[in-house]
Amino acid sequence: MSVTIGPHVRAFSIDAAGTLLRLREPVAATYHAHALAFGATRSAPEIAAAFPEAMRSQRMLRAADPGWRGFWSAVVARTTGCDAPELLDALYRHFAEPAAWRLADGAEHALDVLRARGFRIAVISNWDDRLRSTLGGLGVLARIDALVVSAEVGVEKPDPRIFAIACTELGVPPGELVHIGDDDDDDIAGARAAGCGALHIERDLGGFAGLVRALDT
Repeated sequence: MSVTIGPHVRAFSIDAAGTLLRLREPVAATYHAHALAFGATRSAPEIAAAFPEAMRSQRMLRAADPGWRGFWSAVVARTTGCDAPELLDALYRHFAEPAAWRLADGAEHALDVLRARGFRIAVISNWDDRLRSTLGGLGVLARIDALVVSAEVGVEKPDPRIFAIACTELGVPPGELVHIGDDDDDDIAGARAAGCGALHIERDLGGFAGLVRALDT
């Protein structure tokens, strides 16, 4: 794959989960391990199968709730079959810890290269209000210029307004920003609808090493 970054590009925005951040263990394994303590009987594969639909069907609960507590409560109950508030609390705390996450391969180096070459950098994410401390603990906040979190700004990808907010914070027009993500609707279509460029982290770049190579093309 060959991607060229045009000379007009002055800034990059990057999606968080699935692009910049990866879980250290599968979400179903974490849910299963915690749920066992509360008598839940669903297996990790059953939880894994239920998780995507639970995320989609409960999305409307994220509005006007910076912590997404109602949303996560519904997701946890639907996937594990357990609605104990203590289970939600345990999982909520677990995923708030930077130790639950890692940076994607090559991401730290790519951020450093972008900064060294004078590009402005933002992270744009559909996430709750825990993301800021998570990124701080992983050393990301010191490497970026703006963090746009849906729970903080009141609008989610693929709404073009969240990309416009990032452009404003970075001080660039949409045509000079390229967004990198892993979701065709939220990231790629959303960014393009806002007038930004867009690249799929795997399909277009083959990971962050591909982004660094593209800068030299």
